[in-house]
Amino acid sequence: MEEWLNSKGEIILRELGITNRQHILDFGCGTGVYSIIASRVVGNTGKIYALDYDENVLKELTDKIKNQNINNIEIIKSSKEISVPLKSNSIDVVLMYDVFHLLDKDDRVKLLNEIYRILKKNYGILSYFATHIGSYGIQLKKVQDLIQKIGFELFKQFKRPMFHWSWIEEGTVLNYRKIEKK
Repeated sequence: MEEWLNSKGEIILRELGITNRQHILDFGCGTGVYSIIASRVVGNTGKIYALDYDENVLKELTDKIKNQNINNIEIIKSSKEISVPLKSNSIDVVLMYDVFHLLDKDDRVKLLNEIYRILKKNYGILSYFATHIGSYGIQLKKVQDLIQKIGFELFKQFKRPMFHWSWIEEGTVLNYRKIEKK
């Protein structure tokens, strides 16, 4: 686990398309495992927005940020309403990791529309870690169809060891690019 958190996780995020200077939204960031790793990749000129509604996990993330002297993560406490308080066309990458299954059908559509709104035109990437397939009403084909219906096209699919809950497991990550609606 330590090896993944301290080196392999960063390598994987780079493979998934995160680079220096980017602005990233970690939607449903939890305790910030991916936010912290991404903060190292984007560097001091990049920015991570770590969004969650759970005050307890955000407190834990706040403590980690302070203890590790991280200056490029901004914590966003949200309500349970699906709304992202960021400007349109302002984000390079949205991490939607291990959170989609927790939303009902209507909120899934709202979230994808919000992600579409905030991602940069012709460049923005939605990175979806496909967890809980076959439960919570998550069927990968239906999720893919919905994401594409909103205005994204799949351009990369990865199988990588990913952090899930408190362990590392082989997981599927689907990267979508925002395309302009006609």
